[in-house]
Amino acid sequence: MNSTAELQKYGVSRDCVRSFASSPSPDLIDYLDLLQAREKGELVPDGVAETQGRPLLFFINESRLSPGPAEQNDKLRILCRDLACRGERAYLARILPGELKVAPVSLQDRTARWKLYQPGTSEALTFFSNLALGRYEGDGEPATADEVFGEMFELLEQGANRLAEYKIPGSTVLSLVGRALFVRFLLDRQIVSDDDISKILPKAGSVKSCFDTPQNAAAICTWLDRTFNGDFLHLPENGGLRFFRDVGAKTNNAVFAVLGAIVRSDEFVAEDVYQSKFDWAIFNFAHIPVGLLSQVYEKFIWRWEQHSAKSTSVHYTPKNIAATLVEEAFHDLPDAQKARVLDPACGAGVFLVLAFRKLYLETWRARGARPNTKVIRDILEKQLTGLDVSESALKLSALSLYLTAIELDPHPVPPENLRFKNLRGRVLFNPRKEHQTHPNFEMGSLVSPLNLQLSKRFDLVVSNPPWTSVPKSEKRLATEFTKVSRDVIRRRGTARVAERYQNPDNAPDLPFLWKSTEWCRVDGRIAMALPARILLKQENVPRRARETIFNLLDVTGIINGSNLSDTNVWPEMQQPFILLFAQNRQPKPDRVIRFINLLYDDELSRLGELRVDSKSVEAVDPTVAAEESWLWKALAVGTSLDIDVVRKLQAAKGRPLRQYWEKDLRLVSRDGYQIKPNQVQQDASFLQGLPDLNDTKRFDFVVDTTVLDRFHRPTVCWPRERKVYAAPLVLIKESPGRREEGWALISFADVAFNQSFYGYSAAGHPNGEVLVRYVHLLVHSILWMHYALLTSPKFGAERRSVYKSVLDDFPVIPLDRLTSAQHRDLLRLSSRLEQSDRKVFSEIDEFFARMYQLDDLDLEVIRDTLDVALPYKESRDRACAVPTTREQRAFGTRLQALLGPFFDVLNKKPEVGLQSIDHLPNNAAPFTFLILRAQGVQPEKMNGELLRDLLSLAVETGATRMIHENKSGVIVGLLNQYRYWTPSRARLLAAEILRHHMASFEVN
Repeated sequence: MNSTAELQKYGVSRDCVRSFASSPSPDLIDYLDLLQAREKGELVPDGVAETQGRPLLFFINESRLSPGPAEQNDKLRILCRDLACRGERAYLARILPGELKVAPVSLQDRTARWKLYQPGTSEALTFFSNLALGRYEGDGEPATADEVFGEMFELLEQGANRLAEYKIPGSTVLSLVGRALFVRFLLDRQIVSDDDISKILPKAGSVKSCFDTPQNAAAICTWLDRTFNGDFLHLPENGGLRFFRDVGAKTNNAVFAVLGAIVRSDEFVAEDVYQSKFDWAIFNFAHIPVGLLSQVYEKFIWRWEQHSAKSTSVHYTPKNIAATLVEEAFHDLPDAQKARVLDPACGAGVFLVLAFRKLYLETWRARGARPNTKVIRDILEKQLTGLDVSESALKLSALSLYLTAIELDPHPVPPENLRFKNLRGRVLFNPRKEHQTHPNFEMGSLVSPLNLQLSKRFDLVVSNPPWTSVPKSEKRLATEFTKVSRDVIRRRGTARVAERYQNPDNAPDLPFLWKSTEWCRVDGRIAMALPARILLKQENVPRRARETIFNLLDVTGIINGSNLSDTNVWPEMQQPFILLFAQNRQPKPDRVIRFINLLYDDELSRLGELRVDSKSVEAVDPTVAAEESWLWKALAVGTSLDIDVVRKLQAAKGRPLRQYWEKDLRLVSRDGYQIKPNQVQQDASFLQGLPDLNDTKRFDFVVDTTVLDRFHRPTVCWPRERKVYAAPLVLIKESPGRREEGWALISFADVAFNQSFYGYSAAGHPNGEVLVRYVHLLVHSILWMHYALLTSPKFGAERRSVYKSVLDDFPVIPLDRLTSAQHRDLLRLSSRLEQSDRKVFSEIDEFFARMYQLDDLDLEVIRDTLDVALPYKESRDRACAVPTTREQRAFGTRLQALLGPFFDVLNKKPEVGLQSIDHLPNNAAPFTFLILRAQGVQPEKMNGELLRDLLSLAVETGATRMIHENKSGVIVGLLNQYRYWTPSRARLLAAEILRHHMASFEVN
């Protein structure tokens, strides 16, 4: 039975399959742990089916399984658990004649729950495509997105906490636990065994007892230090016998219980050893990737040494983001096998590990033979460099690199082969420690004399540098960040630009980017994970900093993750992110930046996975983006049609609201009072006795001051001025929420309001009540909300609130430019809104659309975007929901109408048919297909082979839309998420067909 041929019946493209039957090859570098059994009778997969280069479905030919059901189930159970140890969402398939049985891999030690698929069914044909989209209808999936990461971290934390109870220093705990993990890695990979006992533990009966006693612990640590030349998780007193006797006595031997549990697996040395949902026995370190281990440990550092970790911005980078960054950085890199790679803020070494593997892979491909121990050492010692100011991080980087070298080595035994040169001062450097005399040691590698040695040495700089802004009180550091950047800009030949440059946000991220241009050779590559604020902010300082980067550095691509900031894609990261790719050279005048936008996806985001749709690249002219600084945010949440709407609003010659309100009308606007009891307080007596509005949920549209409690505080942190609270007032909610619950309030009496509102007072103006009614009405139009979503740097990307500065920038048509009819409509609509008539919203939208010269198509764009892109659960659910058949038919009808006039030129009429996947309900089909042809032309039948090819293409490329030309016309496949089936998306599809596919209809 041909496994690859069988898998094609279940939607798996031949190109996605990696067979393990052949000898090791570069294409199998990620599966070296699975190519052969380590023990007699051990079951290993026959291969794997990948999606976008990542493993998804491991498979085994059922004919290889033993006939006994009990033995068979036991082997399959162990295989599922071992595959789960790889830390990826994956499934195991058993290929049988005429059927496929599938189960998720999991750490759970139980019999797998197999789901049956049979060839020839639509469910079978769409199986792999749905799997790639995070959809699996069977049972037994892990409860969390990153089961292995979470469980291993919990066990490490529990063990470390137990030792901390005995006042063991944090750095010592890290070294002890790290050494135990390293030994466990060597044991499970059979690099060290009891055959080596005489060389390592001459007085012990088994290597697994290496941490049972002070004598054994000292012996194994001596061997580790000797093998790794002292460059290995330093212990006090060099981890000698006296140290272990002391630490054993201090902990009542708990240290041996904790370390022994890691090494022994399920052979515990104490009855009271810490336990979790799982224990160390569940993990097979023969299959745990080194990168995963280093990421667990990096988070462990961050949690264990929280104070110092925050001060140096240590935080782990999730494996999917790190892998995406490194893969893209190496893509089509010339002479990649020779590349020298730098991570100037290496942390626990996740990027160095991934780069190490890529260099090994490229060397393998270039030489045509698998690299041996010497070549691996050469790559490690001559092509990798990591810098960090954290000693703990450098310890773990060294550990990770050693493990990677051993993991990749085709012949890692006997143990004598494990000797390494000391990595410190050769591969890993601490700019702070090694240059203590430098006065600016906090700046680390940014100002270290080491920079002179690193200048222009690297073909690739890849990193996730520190993002954390320093406190405003740290003016010296903030000044240094600007100075570092200016010095680099000046040396790039632009002294005038350097003098004007100011580093934004008091953060070190951009200084690291600028310094990377000096570490990287000319025409080399730079790839970094950075905060999205670099791209989205529009104030003068960050905007000029962004433009300076784009003018002096050839930024070639950006992957935008700002829509994923509060998902499992990057857990515990409070800021939205981007992945930036650049070549270290002056950009050409006509260059564009390839911009890929990552969208929130219910299933994949929950699983912590990325779907990079390489077919949806926007080519952005940075010159245009410099003139329209909001453009990056607009592309993050909308389409080119949305950008056209914003441009129309701005072309209506309105006045920014703040200028109109404060300069033209000489009125006042401020956000409300702030209490902040822990900060310096000011006199607030002038507010006492006023009705106090401190709840945005209290009213929907109008404030009834008679039911409010009175303000009673004598002081607050920021009381503002009394005139801020004078009626008539319009109070805009900082966090808008649902329009039906009100986006703003009117108050016709003086009222104190807190910082949850932005107040615009028209007190003293002869037309004050009409003015506040006007702004109140405007803020309840979808024009305003659409503008806020597309132009606000943080609304929808980082926060659910809109800054007052965004509202202040909205172009308002001055009230005196309204016609008499518009004045009457304004008062009529305001009165209805005041009476909570929610049916008035569509009329409000149309009123302002006419005022800004927007047409029905523009309103349609606005409605569609707000429907699917607002940062609330309701919109996210709507975006990801499967479109109804009615909605899909409406899309097809709209597409047909849009194409009609252009078909008239050909004396033809278009016809659009809808074809779902046979026998599948809409919510089980990954795609639905539109069949577009000229009337009278017989449509080419969409057979199973074509459907399989299109679905396979979507799996490989991450495509959400596919267009296939055939003899009768065009077939369009759209992902079954409503965001791709809106009326405005039909307009974009029509434009795409007109630009690139009309020739298909000219010959028929």
